[in-house]
Amino acid sequence: MDAARTGTRAVANTPQGRPLPAGRALLRPFPGLRYDTSVAGPLASLVAPPHTELGKAARAAFLASSPYVVTHLERPEYGGALHGPTVHRWLEDGVLVQDAPSLYVVRQVHAGRSRHFLLAELQVLPGDDRVHAHEGVFEQAVEARAHRLQETGVDSEPVLVVTSGSWPLRWAGDAAAAGIGTLVSSTSGTPAGDLVLEVWRLEAPDVLAALSTASAAHELLIADGHHRYVAVQRLAERTGRPQRLLVALGDEQVEPVDVRPLHRLLPGSAATVLRKAAPPRRRLPVQDVQQLHALAAGLEEHDALLFADGHAEVLRTPLRTGGAVGSGAWVDAVVRTAGVAAEDVLFESELEVVWRQRHEVAAAVLPRLDLLALQRIVHSGALVGRKTTSFRPKPLAGAVLRLR
Repeated sequence: MDAARTGTRAVANTPQGRPLPAGRALLRPFPGLRYDTSVAGPLASLVAPPHTELGKAARAAFLASSPYVVTHLERPEYGGALHGPTVHRWLEDGVLVQDAPSLYVVRQVHAGRSRHFLLAELQVLPGDDRVHAHEGVFEQAVEARAHRLQETGVDSEPVLVVTSGSWPLRWAGDAAAAGIGTLVSSTSGTPAGDLVLEVWRLEAPDVLAALSTASAAHELLIADGHHRYVAVQRLAERTGRPQRLLVALGDEQVEPVDVRPLHRLLPGSAATVLRKAAPPRRRLPVQDVQQLHALAAGLEEHDALLFADGHAEVLRTPLRTGGAVGSGAWVDAVVRTAGVAAEDVLFESELEVVWRQRHEVAAAVLPRLDLLALQRIVHSGALVGRKTTSFRPKPLAGAVLRLR
């Protein structure tokens, strides 16, 4: 374990040279909760996609599939507990077991592509500028998330974060967890399809110290879970004390992330409003979805492609809309001012879906922003619009949980 020992030296500065107090790690071990499959059933029947990825029908199907599927822990009303959080009852009944403080490497394999996440407890510190949200949030959603976290008493799914920093131990990639952890659970054929899931527990003190200490020098970008992060961040600011949140870390250096734009599907009347707000530069008939892909690929950062009635029009939007940058924020502001109801705006990352619905709705197709563009935006002190990006793949919920 020599590599682990060499990684335990204190890191004095971030990559930008900002001094940090000794021991101010961002990521720390935590006493993870895992299913006892001899009580709860096969892990494949217990994990689920992130809650926001489930429509009403899919969510109802998951809740009905097993009394212990992780979806029951997402909202207090799902668990049906009358006396305290459902997670406490599951612990008492042996459905869940709690480890000693650990870190975890979760390996997901889907469509032949392997992805690794380091599960850890994020220290949310007042005024800490090493963790960056890149999207705006809906205030009501932040309040709802804060309430759910308090009432459910558990982090039932991790917030996805990414980093480009270096690590003293290779936990991601083909050598993930080799020699530094123990495989504690695995499954295949999960509800996500042909996905394979492995959970490796890291518990050796020198390994935990090496990774935790190294995290002090990292900057993290919130990729998915902005409302949960902001809810916990505000609690830290209000109380003046560190708060904690379960995160799944992706290593951009080893496994580059896939960042997709979230296009807006709008009522047809919104097309006229958008044309008036930013006159189109050109109008083109679109013959097939491949042509739509080609036009979307040519968009610049502040463009929006208005796709309606079989034609596409490139709109050049303002550099900034209120406190946000990018065409997504502009589209949202224009249609909101025009009186389009929030429930009439849908968000979609797949252009194939946009194409199939071309006769029912108009679409504002947004440009793809890569990780470097997002990092540049947040370092300038700005945010992109709410629900502008979708990071893929997302970690499944239920592999490891954290008691709040």
